[in-house]
Amino acid sequence: MTQATSRGAGVEAKAGVRAQTLDRALDVLDILADGRARSSQELAAATGLHRSIVYRILRTLEDRELVRRTGEGRYTMGLGLLVLTRSLLGETQAQLHDVLGELANTVCATAFFAVPRGDQVVTLVTVEPDRDRMGVAAYRPWARAPLDRGACGLAIQSARPARPDERPEVGWARQTGYVRTVGELHAGLTELAAPVRLAEGTIGCVAVVFVGGDIGEDKAADAVRRTARRLTQAPEEVWEL
Repeated sequence: MTQATSRGAGVEAKAGVRAQTLDRALDVLDILADGRARSSQELAAATGLHRSIVYRILRTLEDRELVRRTGEGRYTMGLGLLVLTRSLLGETQAQLHDVLGELANTVCATAFFAVPRGDQVVTLVTVEPDRDRMGVAAYRPWARAPLDRGACGLAIQSARPARPDERPEVGWARQTGYVRTVGELHAGLTELAAPVRLAEGTIGCVAVVFVGGDIGEDKAADAVRRTARRLTQAPEEVWEL
């Protein structure tokens, strides 16, 4: 079964208990969330839906400015999403930015906060240090990575119940409070991450990423763990995401 067919079958299975059209529209938005513009045909293939259905969804989303067409006729996320998310993320994002800014300047490395979404990890906030360090362009808001690769995904797994097929680094993180990986997502980059326990039992991750050898990793690991504890203990309203 292809990925598109599997996804389409999943949509059909959910139809009896959910609003099918809305579910399909959210699938389209979820695919576009990686920032890459796509044609209606590509979106139809990715969702497993007929192109005419996808076209109607896109027209509705475009009317609401949730998607927009590029000059080449492809589709990408629209500015209307900013209106919907402003009140939800505004204050929370500002508080996260302040905390991550302290971490970035303490370690002299790019700091970021991410959450799991399905089998991926999605970066929500990224902060560069004030001092003379080059930022890591691969880690920008809404960037995605596999949950089973990279320190951030493994750190999130370490806050969940143990599984027999999990990587050894996950068990080690339960003992040390953080995960270190080198070059798993991007060649030459070291990533240190620690889990953050959010409201209602959900899990996030705080991490730093840098070129290996540029900073003292013991100090960086301590700073990441302290920041994770600080965010875990933050007032509950901060995590009403």
